[in-house]
Parts: sequence; structure tokens; C-alpha cells
Amino acid sequence: NIENLQRTLERLGNLMGVIQRALGEYLEKQRSDFSRFYFLGDDDLLEIIGNSGEPGKVLGHVAKMFAGLSSARHDTVNLPEDVLTRLTAMVSKDGEIVPFHQAIDVRKHGNVKDWLKLLEDRMQSTLALLLEQAVGEDASSKVSTVSEEGQKSFVDWAKRFPAQVMILA
Repeated sequence: NIENLQRTLERLGNLMGVIQRALGEYLEKQRSDFSRFYFLGDDDLLEIIGNSGEPGKVLGHVAKMFAGLSSARHDTVNLPEDVLTRLTAMVSKDGEIVPFHQAIDVRKHGNVKDWLKLLEDRMQSTLALLLEQAVGEDASSKVSTVSEEGQKSFVDWAKRFPAQVMILA
């Protein structure tokens, strides 16, 4: 029946519109809960939510949410039973590896937003601690960098800290 087919198609079209609106509202709610999701398209956000139990797949999207960060180092060996992976360091787009001052355990039944928020907080607190340490250890501002000893002191100090922290300090 052509008439029944037309009505069925119209009903399915209306249903599809309702589903799309509901999905849009759900994604907007996720973005309002974790503002860094605004940097992602709908497809990427759905992939993160769909793969929340697979941190390796989620980490593939980290570079889109955090400027200057390409990924995070993670460890899956010798972990408690309820931990999927342990994030141990951030990796910059230039390949610089900065260990977190405290590792992040991604739990099996945890919410992806929760550990991404923890990742954001841990990045900030780790960099803040490193900056405080770098400023405290900065002997090069007291020693002349004109002398060979002063230059060596500066280079030794600079090598102990991530580039971003060293430049800021």
C-alpha cells in the first residue's frame, strides 16, 4: 500500500527528528558538565562516551580538548582489580613527557568525565608544583650567565624542568 508506506515514512521521519533532538540535548548536557567537550564535534564526543571503558581510545581525543597536549602515558601492569589503567604522565605535542605528581587511576566503572576532569586538575597542579620548584631552585638569576660556570649552572637548571615551566620561571 502506497498510502500506508507514506504514513509510515512520515511517522519514522518524525520519530527520527525526536531522537536527533534528544541526542543533541544529551550531548549539550555532557558539554555543560565538562566544558572541554565543547572543543569536540558530535562524532568525537559520541566516540568518547561510547568508549568510556577503553581509556586508550579516549586518550586519542585528548589533543582536541587540551592545547599543547598530545596524549598521556598510561600503565596497565600490576594494577588493582577495579583499575583499568593508571595515567602516569602527560605528553606534549613536541614529545616532552612530564610525569604527574600523583598518578590517576581510571576505574572500571568510573565516569569518563570524572577522570578527564581529574586529568585536567592533575595537569594544572603538576605544572604549578613544578613552577614553584623551578622558581625556588633558580640560581641562574643570582649568578652571571656570562661566565662559563654561570652558563653551566643555567643549563643544568633548565634541563631539570619542562620547557613551558622553565620559560615561565
